[in-house]
Amino acid sequence: MKQIFVGLTALIVLSLACSQGAPVVVKTAPVETAAATTTAPPINNETGKAVLLFTIGMHIEPQGETAQGYGGEKADYHEPVFFDKHVNDILTVTQMVEAHGGRMTIQAQSPFTTVAIESGNTILADLASRGHEMALHFHEDAHLGKNDETLSVQQWCDVMKQEISFIKQASGVADIRYWSGGNLYPDVFAAGACAGLDVNSDWKNPKTQGFDLSLVGVNPWRPAGGTNGMDFTLMTQSDPHGAVVFLPEGQYDRTDSAASDRSQIAGGDEAYFEYLKESLYASLEASQAGKVNVFHFTIHPGEFRGDPKHPFAVIEKFLTEVVDPLIVSGDVQWATFSQMADAYIATEK
Repeated sequence: MKQIFVGLTALIVLSLACSQGAPVVVKTAPVETAAATTTAPPINNETGKAVLLFTIGMHIEPQGETAQGYGGEKADYHEPVFFDKHVNDILTVTQMVEAHGGRMTIQAQSPFTTVAIESGNTILADLASRGHEMALHFHEDAHLGKNDETLSVQQWCDVMKQEISFIKQASGVADIRYWSGGNLYPDVFAAGACAGLDVNSDWKNPKTQGFDLSLVGVNPWRPAGGTNGMDFTLMTQSDPHGAVVFLPEGQYDRTDSAASDRSQIAGGDEAYFEYLKESLYASLEASQAGKVNVFHFTIHPGEFRGDPKHPFAVIEKFLTEVVDPLIVSGDVQWATFSQMADAYIATEK
């Protein structure tokens, strides 16, 4: 199945523009919309107060066999019912965020992207046209195999480019800048830069599902290098010539960042969002006027769904009671990940 799909995909990529047969139905986002998602937002520092840039990122996991032939979990995007369920969940959450004036950074990978292309589902194109950022979520073992740490930068780069090409085809977005994943590969920033990426965040150790407190903070920087998960010297060292801007998640004080463990560790969805509120307030306290300050958290399709009669109510409550008042006061401003990075880049000039 995988060999057939890869062959078909290659033909589609090479001949889409001139094919005389029935094309894959993928809605293309307008050029101006794609550009808008990567333009730095104006930061209101007229009063000299600190502004905290905020968003919610979404990781779409590699459920099922990927384009490279790895994976094959029970939950499988190749199953239409499962795929459609997650599509509907994604749409529900993104529409909720839009109602509060925000836009998300949607991080996708195969097989979600390739199934969208094969089936003609336009969800990524639709979200891009509404201002959500399209990005790459890269589970290295799902695309490079179990010995990914032994592979060269060029091998990483080639597969990352392949995954990016699927995102572009499914969304119609020409420029993909942000990625998450590949966190234990010391040369991941070199691989990302080779693939045309220049913004990164959401570091966690995939083996322990936790992150290192040395990465806590609100101010972006350009890492001098990556990490193997034990030595963070280069990761935390700022290099003005570094190719990638790293966005810390905020002023968190816990290392248990795994989505799958949040309910058990934090005491349920309500308790977890109470912790997010505390961390957001702590990030506001740590923010500095004249600097770019950021805070964000990650969700997955179907996560925090809660009561089927009131899906994702805990997210709605957080946005209404915590985020909205801070937006009104000017302390917090919505921004996608690339917008956050562009705001930081503007301070370097």
